[in-house]
Order: sequence, then C-alpha cells, then structure tokens
Amino acid sequence: MRRFVSIGAGILLALSVAWASLPAEEAGELADVFSLRGEANILEEEHFGIVNGMATVGIPYKDVAGISGLWAPPWVSSDFHFTMRVMGRTVTTEHYRWRPFEVMREGSIEGLRVRTTTTLVPGCRGGRMTILIENTSPQAREVTLQFAFGGTLDRTSMWEFARPTSRSATQSKQGGSCLLLEHGDAAIGVQAVDGMELAPAEFTKPTTRSLTPRGTWSGCIAFALGNEAEVAETCRAIAASRPDEEYRRRVAELFKKLPRLRSNNPALVRLYDRSLVHFLMNRWDVPEFVLRPYYGTGSVRGGCVCNYLWNFGETWEILPLVDPAAVREHIKQFLRVDMTKHFAFLPVTGEAFGPWYPVNQEKIVGLIYYYVRQTGDAAFLREQVGGRSVLEHAIANAMVGDDPAKPVALIDYGPSNSHLELRRGYAYNHVMPDLNGRRYANYLMAWRLAEVAGRPDPLLRQRAEALRGVLRQKLWNPKDRWFDFLNAQGRKETRYTVQVFKLLGSGVLDAEQEAGLLSHLNEREFLSEFGLHSMSKTDVAYDQVDIDNGGGGACTCFPPQIAERLYKSGRPEPAADILKRILWWGDCLPYWGDSLVANHKDYRKDTPLQCTLDGVTVAQCTLFGLLGISAEFNGEVVVNPSPPPWASRIELADLKLRSQTIDLAIRDGEYEVRASGGQIRAKVGQPVVVDREGRPRLDPNRPRMFSFP
Repeated sequence: MRRFVSIGAGILLALSVAWASLPAEEAGELADVFSLRGEANILEEEHFGIVNGMATVGIPYKDVAGISGLWAPPWVSSDFHFTMRVMGRTVTTEHYRWRPFEVMREGSIEGLRVRTTTTLVPGCRGGRMTILIENTSPQAREVTLQFAFGGTLDRTSMWEFARPTSRSATQSKQGGSCLLLEHGDAAIGVQAVDGMELAPAEFTKPTTRSLTPRGTWSGCIAFALGNEAEVAETCRAIAASRPDEEYRRRVAELFKKLPRLRSNNPALVRLYDRSLVHFLMNRWDVPEFVLRPYYGTGSVRGGCVCNYLWNFGETWEILPLVDPAAVREHIKQFLRVDMTKHFAFLPVTGEAFGPWYPVNQEKIVGLIYYYVRQTGDAAFLREQVGGRSVLEHAIANAMVGDDPAKPVALIDYGPSNSHLELRRGYAYNHVMPDLNGRRYANYLMAWRLAEVAGRPDPLLRQRAEALRGVLRQKLWNPKDRWFDFLNAQGRKETRYTVQVFKLLGSGVLDAEQEAGLLSHLNEREFLSEFGLHSMSKTDVAYDQVDIDNGGGGACTCFPPQIAERLYKSGRPEPAADILKRILWWGDCLPYWGDSLVANHKDYRKDTPLQCTLDGVTVAQCTLFGLLGISAEFNGEVVVNPSPPPWASRIELADLKLRSQTIDLAIRDGEYEVRASGGQIRAKVGQPVVVDREGRPRLDPNRPRMFSFP
C-alpha cells in the first residue's frame, strides 16, 4: 500500500511498497482491522457468530467453550450444541475477542486458566476449537474434562429470511477417528486431534489430564458438516489447516481492491473499516449455490442468506470495485427471475422468491447504471438475458407502471404495506411521494445508459422532466414543507418518513422543496444523539419498537445513503452531522444487522438479519460522498472532498477506479491528489479531475451538485 508522510504545513504523498510486497507487520495490522474486544460488544449471544464463506456457527460467548447452531448450506443443524466441562462445570468467560472467522475466549475455574479459540476454517464446512488449560497454582493438578454435543440435522434448499431449522434426529456412530452424528447421507463429524488422544467411543466420557505446577495442557477438537463420506476427510483437513494465514490473505485481498483510510479522528476510520467487514462475512463460495461467489443479504447463524434486491442493490457504487464479475452475474440473475414480480432469489435453486417490492426498480436500474459507470464496461449493456439486452431490461424497469402513450402520471402502488411495513396500523401506501419521486432518477439513469450504448432514447428524459411538475402539483404541501401521499380514497395524508429524504440530490426537487425537506432534519423530528430516525418523532405512526421503518431507529443503510445524497447535493454540514451521530457503530458491534437504534446505543433484535450486506453503504458514503469521488462515463475521475470539522485530516491510499490508482490527502482546508500522471494541490471546494492518462487538473467550472447523467 502507499503511506502518507506530512512535512511541515504541506502535504506530500510518499509512495511506498505495493500490496504485493506487504510487510509482515502491516499484514498483521490488516488482520486485526475487524477484530472487536468483547468488553465493547453490545450484541447479544443469540445474534453473535462467525462465518467463513461456507459455514456459520453461533457463539454463546459467556461460555468459554460453547457452540450453538451450525449452518453450512445446504445442510443445517440449528440446534447443534457443543461445550466442555472442566472439573464438572462449564467455564464462564471473563474476556473474549471476535474476528469474522473466530472467537478467542478466556476464563478461570478452581485455579485453572482456560483459553479457547473457535475457528471456522476457510474453504471448509466446519472448524476447530483449540483448548489451552493452565495450572496457575504451585501444586500438581488432576484436571477432569468432559465434552457434550448433539443436534438434529437436515438438508434444505430454502435459505430465505428466517434461519433454516433442522428437525431430524441423528444417530451416533464411529467413522474412522471421527464420532459422527448422522442422518441419511449427511453427518456432523467431531474429531479429537493434536494431543487430545480420545477415541470416538470415549469422546463424551469424563477424561483426566495431569498438569504439573504452573504447567499447561493443550488439545484441539475439529468439527465438520456435510456428506457423510466427506466429513471425516474434512475434519482431517481442518486439523492440518492454517486458517489465520488464509484469513490474512482474504483481508489483504479486500484491501487490494478498496483503499485504506486514515484520519486525525480514529472513530471515522473504525466506522469505515467496520463497514467493510460485511464484504468478507456475506460472501459465500458454496458449490451448491447458483452463483459463485454469492453475496447474500445475511450470513450469521444462517439468517437471510437469500438474496434480496432491496438489500443487494444498496451496494451499487462500491461492490463494482470489489467484485465486478459478481455484480454482473447477480444483476443477470435478478433479471432472469423478473424483479417486477418478486423481491429476491434463492441461493441454491436460483428461483424467484417473495412478492414484488416497488423499490426494486430503483435498485436494478441503479445496479446496472453504476456497474457501467464504475467499470466502463458498456459492452455489458448489450448482453442478452431472457431474450432482452441488459439495456432493454434497464429501460423496461425504469418504465414500470408508466404508460408512454399517456401523459406522465403518478403511480398508485396499491394497498400493500410492503414499502415501510409499519406495525401499528397506520398506512403509507397507494400514491407515495418517495417512490414516485425516485422514478425521476430511474428515467435519467436509463436515459444515460441508452446514450452510452449508442441507442439514445430522449423519451426517458422527457418523462423525467414532466414527472417533476406532476409531483409538485399533486403531492407537494407548501404549508407543511413536505410531500403528502394519496390514500385508497384519493385523499391526501402525510407520513413523515425518512424515505422522502432520498429524493435529495436526484434533481427531482426544486429549491423550495429541498429547503422544505431539510427544515425537518432536526432533533425534534428525525435526529437523535445516536442516529437518524426512520419516522419523524412527531408522526402519529412513530413506534420506538419498529426500528427499521417505524421510527425507533433506521435500517442500517438509511443514514449513510441520505448523508451521501446530502454530500452530492452540496450540503456537507447536515451530511457530516448524520455521520457523526453514527460513529459509535464502529466501536460497539462486530457487524451490523438490519437496523440500529437512534436515541440510544442499541440494535434491532427481532430479526434474523444480524449481519447485513448493505452495511457497506457507510464506506460507500465515505468514498463517494464525504470524499467526493466520482467516476465519469468518459473515463475521468473527479475528486471533490468535503471533510467534516470533526475530521479535518483524512488520507486515502490506493483508490482503484476506472483503471486509475489515486491517493488523496486532506489537511486543514487543503487537499492533494496524486495519480500516475502527476499530483496537484487544491483548496477544499475546488474540484480536481484525473483524466484517462492519470493527469490531475483543477476544474473550477464543474458544478458541485451531483446529477445522475
């Protein structure tokens, strides 16, 4: 990577070693970027776990040696349980540390110090627990150990919102050196290795180990899930593996594709880094899945492994930097199963799943638009999916609900409660302003893609411009400075939902409307000390318990999405204010779930989505909002940062975008950009453009406000 060196009051970007020659100490630093001390963790045991891309287990962290549940698609043992008793008792955890693929726990009992490391081994449907027991006394000890485990087992192709559950009883049998819990042709295997010296028949019986004064004893348990014929071999491979090296490689690979961030406010760096952990945890590489790799909506403990477009679509700007090939394949899969009728596809069968969500069209058009914009791969628009080109799919999705033979009109989305899913009976449906207003950006994105593909479609732009007037005429409420919605009887009602803020920066609003919406972004209505509320605190529908859309907090992606829109529309102050309120996210949770509370430090607990792919929207906002980075269709890259007052110094190393590698350093109102063709210094507020040859230049005439085309 590149290192930044500041000299005097100026800023110099000193080029250093590349990732290919990453020094060992720096690789170790990267490996610990995502670790979290247990003392800081507010996640409850029920929602706590680890993932390796093929399996996930629950970790009851209060028990030094506990495992709770084992999911390894397509197999599941939802009630799998494992623990170790020392001197007849389980050992209570005193300290623990989490990393995405392992948890290290420590406790003591009767003068014995017990340490375990539970690891899911990359590339395997299983893992291992290493155990170290230390005799802290000056006397020799006889230490009694006993292991207990069991669980049901099933195979399933249905990996959707809920965690898959197993019900079929297992039978114990010996399989070589493994003790197997089998059902049909599948099994869970457990094997004692590395000093355990336990035959399968003795595995659950008490055993004694002699410890010298101040002496230690160590051992290891390997476990795996899958076809019975493969489980014993998997256990042997796990016992011989070096998982930490593979984990370090995966982290380093992620940061080859995404830039490192540094700041004089470490909380911003921790927030950015914690956001990126969701790329590691939600990336599956399962032979039985329809896509490899596959980016699921969720991961931990098997929840939400299904791929929901409303979630995957939130990653539209940043995922093309990480895995452009996967973006292409996921887009095509969504197009194959028709997101005008459903909201997801299942990972094993690839089949469509669930009802239609009307936000789908923004997500699929945006995914196509940003993939082409970020990569320059315009040829993708010509690829055929189900008898239509990708461009034709984009245009068709932008036009859903519209009749081009008639004047532009607002769409009645019907009686479904699917958009906000409010719980207290208050409606927000039928003619909704945010969904209708977001059509404007859909039209313009499809119009721009048609231009790039050499197939201009001026009708799309015409429909967009006409929509602006209709939206204002039909739904704008100048007295309340907000948009109404039309209910089933065609009468106007008002619902103060955060969704309306997503119209900011799209171009659909005029100056009066934008100022009106922003007047509501205050602590009496949408803001609290620890975040952004999804429903105004003054709205009759506000419900503290309904965190994601009903008010108690917001879906994890909402605050960074709205902050990014504010940055792009030239309003950095309220954007920075939102980000400052959520800095705690980087410190208190190993990963982020469905939604987070806004008026105290907490998260939504009544959901299986406890590790959400759209957690990466925080890093997305940092790069493309706060730092003002934008890829242009002509191959240029724009840099126009808006550093917040609480992070006046920010450094970005190795941003790879549109065949460029760019470094950025901001210091007290000035910034410097370095690319392959030179470097340039500017004042904050002066845009810099890096051309296709890597030559940076000032571009004072470039408008600050972002627009889709």
